[in-house]
Amino acid sequence: MPALLTNAELESIGILASRTGASATDVVLTDDSVIFVVTKGELGKAIGKNGSNIIRLKSAFGRNVEIVEAADGIKEFLSNVFKPAKVLEVREENQSGKKIAFVSVEVKDKGLAIGRGGERIKKARLLAKRRFGLDDVKIS
Repeated sequence: MPALLTNAELESIGILASRTGASATDVVLTDDSVIFVVTKGELGKAIGKNGSNIIRLKSAFGRNVEIVEAADGIKEFLSNVFKPAKVLEVREENQSGKKIAFVSVEVKDKGLAIGRGGERIKKARLLAKRRFGLDDVKIS
């Protein structure tokens, strides 16, 4: 379920491509970060050696830059979003007409999956809605 991109989002994808050589399929612009979803297999190219491309992109955008690798299925995609937390299982359920993904992670990685102030889970919810039409993502 591809999202329609605004001019600002398309421009951001162009900046990523010109500075890293990687292709992005989606981007989310927030007040404090830019989250790119790059084509499968191009994560390393987007990040650069020792994170050099991330540093340059942070400077260009003036905010944090995060990069997630695209995937064909929801399980693989959410595993990519939650890295480095280890995802054990992803279950999709319909509850009261809403599509919800329940993501099981190792107990030691639960805090990492949620993120400081819930930032990582918020990012997962936003991207899962845009890419797969999910209404919610819950960590279990």
